[in-house]
Amino acid sequence: MRQVEGFVPPHIEHGIPFRRAGTYAPFPVLEQLPDGRLALGFPSNDGDYQDHGFLFDWNVLVSEDCGTTWTPSTDPAVPFSWPGTGPRERWDRFTYVLPNGTYLAAGAIGWTAWPAARRAEAEAAGLRIGPFPSGDPEQIVVAPSRLFCQRSADGGATWERREWEIPGGHRLTGFPRAAVLQDGTFLVPLYDIYPEEQRHRDRNLLLRSVDSGTTWTVVLMGCDSVVGWGDEVALVETAPGRVLALLRQNRPAFLLQSWSGDAGQTWSQPLRTEIWGYPPHLLRLRDGRILCTYGHRREPLGVQAVISADGGHTWGVAHRAILRADGETRRRGDRESRDLGYPVSVQLPDNTIFTAYYLTMAGVTHIATSRWELPW
Repeated sequence: MRQVEGFVPPHIEHGIPFRRAGTYAPFPVLEQLPDGRLALGFPSNDGDYQDHGFLFDWNVLVSEDCGTTWTPSTDPAVPFSWPGTGPRERWDRFTYVLPNGTYLAAGAIGWTAWPAARRAEAEAAGLRIGPFPSGDPEQIVVAPSRLFCQRSADGGATWERREWEIPGGHRLTGFPRAAVLQDGTFLVPLYDIYPEEQRHRDRNLLLRSVDSGTTWTVVLMGCDSVVGWGDEVALVETAPGRVLALLRQNRPAFLLQSWSGDAGQTWSQPLRTEIWGYPPHLLRLRDGRILCTYGHRREPLGVQAVISADGGHTWGVAHRAILRADGETRRRGDRESRDLGYPVSVQLPDNTIFTAYYLTMAGVTHIATSRWELPW
């Protein structure tokens, strides 16, 4: 191991599953399917960035050669192809195939189109409201404070769906970094963000099930405190019933860390780690170590990774792997935006790591990947 602060893994290959001039493509989700294929899902839209967009297209690609080549897919066996109310709901949900073959998806409902005449109703409920992306004055978009669970017992041909209201929510958002614990418990991270003058109300939540998604409870991880509770959360079980959470914090951009010793029911006060970047993804490797990959939105712009050999108590930040250092800024209004990251990693059968993320280069925001060998 090179005793330097940050280095490029000795064997790394980059790929571009999707890049199209004039199209914005962020936020990939990645899964290794039981048959060995890799599946990739991501939103895209022609034009510029839309915050947690409403009119995105949804794209699903599948690779049969460990990410070397990709083809579009509508295969209902691929969880990213399961239906949802919009691209946002397809991106930030939890998906799982139960042992009996039932398809299960759960999470938060994303932006929803409402008639503009219902604006007063949305304002009275304290919901986040935005203009309709196409500029249609007769419509608005609203972030409802609602959760959902949907199931299919016939391979995705038909679906049963339930929804629940979360009282007092403002902008309830899911994040696709869920965990399935050894005892079968499902933990699905959510966060709720309020306007600047009400930031003390920000909260992190978990949608939790102990009966294969038949019933769910909502667990409060924490509300804004002295150090804050961040927002986008990644989860991993480090020992039976012991769960580690890393949380995004924008200012300063050091990841926060919290622990649960009771399978996600209660959580410790968050502490700051020395990992600078966001948001995180956590992967328990076959040898028991924990890999954290994250976006790095200061020089060098790109994607980085660190390892913990003690279940997440300490991280090798002095020896971080630099997967990409060639990201670029993009113009957004009157400022330069460092728009990149959101990596997701899987460990392939040969123990190499495959990481998907998005980058901005030459003015085009696109989906990129890296297949790399662990340097530690």
